[in-house]
Amino acid sequence: MSPGRILLLCAVCLLTACDQAPQSGTVPVTSLSPAVPCDIRKGCRATADGLSVTVRFAASPRALRPFPVQVSIEGEQAAASVTVGFVMQGMDMGLNRYRLIAAAAHDWQADVTLPVCTSGRSDWLADVEVNAGGNIYRVTMPFVLEK
Repeated sequence: MSPGRILLLCAVCLLTACDQAPQSGTVPVTSLSPAVPCDIRKGCRATADGLSVTVRFAASPRALRPFPVQVSIEGEQAAASVTVGFVMQGMDMGLNRYRLIAAAAHDWQADVTLPVCTSGRSDWLADVEVNAGGNIYRVTMPFVLEK
């Protein structure tokens, strides 16, 4: 067997072993549902386990133009990190994930720029993930880009 094939076989075995390793350090994920009706420009709120997450776009979101995303967190648990990912259902729009920066004790923010969909769609989902108290809290908020 050639050295290249041996190396490839070793790499496959290693990847297989890593894939089957037990996930002892997994963090529990709690899904939150936003209150309905929800206008993300005014703020959408979701609560669970004594934690309240409010997501707000401080300006009308438009493609190819930065707009501010603000997340406020209230509750006994302090947030260690907040991220938001943007996806379009059934359409690959690339990786659009942002790490928010703490602006105050309970407020997080980032300026976000989203791409144009070549099919003309403007319906998006904002997937907000809050790491607080050793748990992950996730909320998905639908919104539409302005034209």
